[in-house]
Amino acid sequence: MTRPSSGMPLRRLLTAAGFVVALLTVVVLGLASRRASTTSLPTRPISSAAATTPTSATPAGIPEGAAAADLARLSQAPLVAPAPRSEAITGEVAQQPDLYAAEFVRRLLTQDYTQPRGALLSWVQLESATTSEPLVVGLVPPALRPRMAVDSVTDTTNGPAPIPTPAEWTALARQRAWTTVTIDRVVEPLAWSNAVAAGRVTDPGITGREVAATLTRHTPGPAGSTTDARFSVAIALNLEGPPARASWWFVTAVTYTVVPMGAS
Repeated sequence: MTRPSSGMPLRRLLTAAGFVVALLTVVVLGLASRRASTTSLPTRPISSAAATTPTSATPAGIPEGAAAADLARLSQAPLVAPAPRSEAITGEVAQQPDLYAAEFVRRLLTQDYTQPRGALLSWVQLESATTSEPLVVGLVPPALRPRMAVDSVTDTTNGPAPIPTPAEWTALARQRAWTTVTIDRVVEPLAWSNAVAAGRVTDPGITGREVAATLTRHTPGPAGSTTDARFSVAIALNLEGPPARASWWFVTAVTYTVVPMGAS
């Protein structure tokens, strides 16, 4: 996985610093902006350098106007209605953060473009939880935090998102395309565990995970043939669970990296 350049994107600096990676420098807003599209699927590196907590509302070098604009955009986003409770991740998978992170990413990236995009957004909203952890929510007020989960997987301020835009989704639907996902590994980032050990994380229910997976996009061709394009993906997530909640839930996606692996 490539490391980020010395200048992180402004949108990343305005978002929920889910891992001390971005987490301790990124504490301005808490609006996570992730990157990846099932159309172009550009590469976006996951941050890996720790930093220090800013002492002011807006860290040095980040325009206050940009932070305000980001917050205004979130406030204008509609609150998505959750899917039926029967579609939620339950059972043993929901009791262990590694298992939950793997299952959430598998379901998130398993996309059938002939089905309504809104159904996937509703499922994300169903799985969402909020936190008051300052290193995750930043300056996002309580009233807007229920929008953070869906925003984190759809925001295209600085690039594509894990869930394609409506236009991209429609284009893929015309091709009758779909994706399948294989989870390769789940880890708790060292930067996150170090922050917990150092007492920087105050919410006992919040945690961070990085999920690596292989995504395959299938596109039907002539005479029953199918073209498969494979991608290596990685998503950094914040989850909320025990002891704050009885099981694990999704809070926000922090970063998303996609590397093309070729077609077959």
